[in-house]
Amino acid sequence: MPKFRYEVVDAKGKQSTGVIEANNVNDASRLLRADGKFIASIKADTGSSLLSKDIGSPKLKTKDLVIISRQLASLLSAGITIIRALDMLYQQVESKKAKNCVGAIYESIQSGKTLSEAFKEQSDALPAIMVTMVSAGEESGKLDEVMARLADHFQKDAKLKNKISSALIYPKILAFVTAAVTLGLMLFVVPKLSETINELGGELPALTKAVMSFSHSLVHYWFIYLLVVAGIVVAFKVWKKSESGSTTWAKLMLKIPIVGKATKMNASARFTRTMATLLRSGISVLQAIEITSATLDNKILEKRLYDARIDIRKGMNLSKAIRPIKEFPPMIYAMVAIGEESGTLDSILDKAADFFEDEADTATAKVTSAIEPVMIIIMAVVVGFVVAAVGLPIFKMASFINV
Repeated sequence: MPKFRYEVVDAKGKQSTGVIEANNVNDASRLLRADGKFIASIKADTGSSLLSKDIGSPKLKTKDLVIISRQLASLLSAGITIIRALDMLYQQVESKKAKNCVGAIYESIQSGKTLSEAFKEQSDALPAIMVTMVSAGEESGKLDEVMARLADHFQKDAKLKNKISSALIYPKILAFVTAAVTLGLMLFVVPKLSETINELGGELPALTKAVMSFSHSLVHYWFIYLLVVAGIVVAFKVWKKSESGSTTWAKLMLKIPIVGKATKMNASARFTRTMATLLRSGISVLQAIEITSATLDNKILEKRLYDARIDIRKGMNLSKAIRPIKEFPPMIYAMVAIGEESGTLDSILDKAADFFEDEADTATAKVTSAIEPVMIIIMAVVVGFVVAAVGLPIFKMASFINV
């Protein structure tokens, strides 16, 4: 069906834009006027231009998810209708992706769809946990409580991600400084020194010749190096997204010393937190396992949880189904079993999540502590290598002059 892009003004003088599907422009105009809107302009939608397209993943950032969930929870608990709440939320969100998502949900509900259907249509931008919990909240009539739980969940998830990002800032700075110093030496220092050394004459050591050749090629053919680096980065990302690549990468992240423990602790924290949030909202264990597996960002663990789902479908309880997952610490199995016996699985998992988040912080700090000296050593070796290559001929000529 053709699409038409419109600009309208409502009874309160508020201007808005959007896209509507209709058989022709007359039908599109009729649908808009039926909502009591004055049409400022309407024309066939030819699609977005390259410059107007969003770059990167369509998924909303965790910060936007927190704002959307928290604001909807507050507005709905105050007795405001969902239409009015979405309208107010649209005015408050700042990012373009969040505005588009909220606006699309608003338009879907205006066209007669349920809230769960509207959220499901935005599954490219919203995580599965949010779509599922909104559906559960709508069915139970406790949408405000569900949105509040979602806000808490996303807030704790963002806190965990921020701690990991903060811990890796120093190693990233060291890597950047190492690259910047190396490029600076190769692009500016070595070429000038090579001119001086060539003018003075003398036999150059093999190390010096190699460094000067590399510096010369970097200065004159820098674009080739840039293309090679970009190609490697793109190839790595494509490989990592492939089935075999994602599986291999997942194995590496779980088996590398120190890094492996941090990966397992982070996965454990996300598993327990997400399961607790879903179960507390009335989602079945099977559906909760399916949604949770996608949040772990590890192909191996996703496969393990898929196998657990099969066992649960056969009648096995959760604690026994996840016991073969050796990547999880034994404490998870014990706490899940206790929760099942006492009927407080969601509360037990929530407390376990707090524990594993602290363990994840400690494990991430150890990874950072291990990376820092390695980066310093790499920086010292690279800079020392260049300095040695430049210094050797100078020392030789100096000794020749003294003689």
